Amino acid sequence: MLDIFRRKDDESKTRLRRNMTANDFINIKDIKDDIVFTKDNHVFAYLKIQPISRELLSPREDRILGKQFSTELSGVKCLYKFLSVSRPVDVTYMLDNFQTMKQEATERKRKEILTQKIREVNQFAMSGEVLEHQFYLILWQEDKKNAERELLKQANELISRFKACGTDVALCKESDIIKLFNLFANPNYAHLESTDYMDYVPFMGD
Repeated sequence: MLDIFRRKDDESKTRLRRNMTANDFINIKDIKDDIVFTKDNHVFAYLKIQPISRELLSPREDRILGKQFSTELSGVKCLYKFLSVSRPVDVTYMLDNFQTMKQEATERKRKEILTQKIREVNQFAMSGEVLEHQFYLILWQEDKKNAERELLKQANELISRFKACGTDVALCKESDIIKLFNLFANPNYAHLESTDYMDYVPFMGD
């Protein structure tokens, strides 16, 4: 009998050590608005870049755009990293439309067709086979006096340089940063993240 309790106690201690190790592994100390504070005394900011489809540009437009980016980014003095993260295509809007159409449908055949479409879209979304790419710039510096203000100044300067090239860039807020971390850690399920951090799983109604 004592062996049973001893074994359970050992298992509890093992689980506790695992949890502590996982917590220690995460370097984030706090997130305030658009700044991430880390345990190793650095501050980070994240910029989300809207992608450009170069295939839609003519060869001349492509060359001009390349020169614009070269000119603008050559003047950047701060440290930054470029990050590309893949995630399943978000089909929430499509599912909502199909659900609404099904609720409003009066013909039985139309309901059956919409039910089949919802099932197909659900399978498509949950398979994670078709991916979209999201692009970010990561800025950081040592957490010292005026570090937050200096980091935001650098972020706004980069935003202005990208906009000069016709590219939309936005500073990530707290909810966007949390979504980015989820994307990086678990891209197969990142499409379940909503703005209120609650999991939304599409389902098929009656």
